[in-house]
Amino acid sequence: MSEKVNRLEADVVIAGGGPAGCTIAKELSKKGKKVVLLEKGGDDNRYIGNGIGVLLRLEKGFHIPFPIKRTLEGDTVILAKCLGGGTLLYAGSAFDPDVEYWKRHGIDIGQDLIDEAREECWVNLPPDDFIGPGTRRVWEAAGDLGLPFEKLHRHIDFSKCRPACEYCTNGCRKDAKWTAREFAKEAVANGATVITHARVVDVIIEDGVAGGVRAVGKDGRYEVKAKVVVCSAGGMHTAQILQRSGFSEAGSWFSGDPTFFTFGFVKEGRGNTGEHNMTIGWHDEENSIVFCSMNSPMLAWHMQFLQDEPLKAIPRLNRFRRAMGVFSKVSDEGVGRVFPDGRLSKTFTPRDRQRFDYARDTNKRIIVKAGCDPDDVHQSGFIMGHPSGSVKVGQLVDTNLETRVKNLYCCDTSVFPEAPGRPPALTVVVLAKRLARRLEAVV
Repeated sequence: MSEKVNRLEADVVIAGGGPAGCTIAKELSKKGKKVVLLEKGGDDNRYIGNGIGVLLRLEKGFHIPFPIKRTLEGDTVILAKCLGGGTLLYAGSAFDPDVEYWKRHGIDIGQDLIDEAREECWVNLPPDDFIGPGTRRVWEAAGDLGLPFEKLHRHIDFSKCRPACEYCTNGCRKDAKWTAREFAKEAVANGATVITHARVVDVIIEDGVAGGVRAVGKDGRYEVKAKVVVCSAGGMHTAQILQRSGFSEAGSWFSGDPTFFTFGFVKEGRGNTGEHNMTIGWHDEENSIVFCSMNSPMLAWHMQFLQDEPLKAIPRLNRFRRAMGVFSKVSDEGVGRVFPDGRLSKTFTPRDRQRFDYARDTNKRIIVKAGCDPDDVHQSGFIMGHPSGSVKVGQLVDTNLETRVKNLYCCDTSVFPEAPGRPPALTVVVLAKRLARRLEAVV
């Protein structure tokens, strides 16, 4: 008996339900276009807001204590697998697109698109009562060191949130954090078809023109014929879809923003645990590093500490409430590779390592100034944030985000020509809105 094939037709088919895919689906369905969006992950609220929910929504890898994806070099990579993509599990930090960055690569981003995206994605500054006492100590310490920390914008509706919540990265139970699921709901209301648990395998290409995609899912195989195909499956999976569609050079580059925590223990009082994260910070543009006050939720903090320094961690696990943490996000120089079988390689250049040393030293100076014991400071291992640059602008896509195959576009962090250098959610939404405007004329 042959396997069931679900055949659909659309004006536009989108591979991947992260912020780009959901934005394009919303924008084009609003204009009356027939849209089909395929997402390999699910869409539900199971265990949202805790560590189990996080693990359910991440790409898996057989590692202890975190069974999630790693590079061949051993660094953790955060790859969301769910409708909404990384926005379900991000910290909700909102940075405007770097207009000059994109202009260097031939892409003009209009302020109207930025303003529109900011409003639709709930961008706000945190009220004063969301800056906890530990965070204020970090802020004061940074100021004493001459570091211009300030309030950071967030994708948060603070009227729904609570000041003591530290669980943004676990998913939000109160729907106070903007996620791309909001746009997916709008798209469905506009008539779009959203299919979850459906992994796009490859693009249907005939005579050099894209005509749809093939996918596999819970309900068998899918074949979606469409006038336009958009790959928005993320920094790793977009490259793999292109590899399986004849683009052998896809994934020859792999960039991101390696992140790590530096934490210590205050001698008196409480640290910044249990406080709203990323409310204050500083974008050191000269060194391409974002610094902010942040500590992981308790379970994640314990597991990370045990993974990085098991012998030192065990006698200190009961000191969580006294922990004071600062978080750094460092842009790398893009040396890496995405392999067709799903393996990832990420190596760091001497320049990368200079930035890491500078960031860790700065973190340490801040927390020591904030009252931590200088002889009891700990540095976490790398977490590869914002996987990107695997099909970048100027290599596999042009400034309209179209590939050499007509009517095949890519739009997500994979197209970034350099490491993002800042939380990219708002930038991805702006790029998706820009592409949607172009596709209105195409379909």
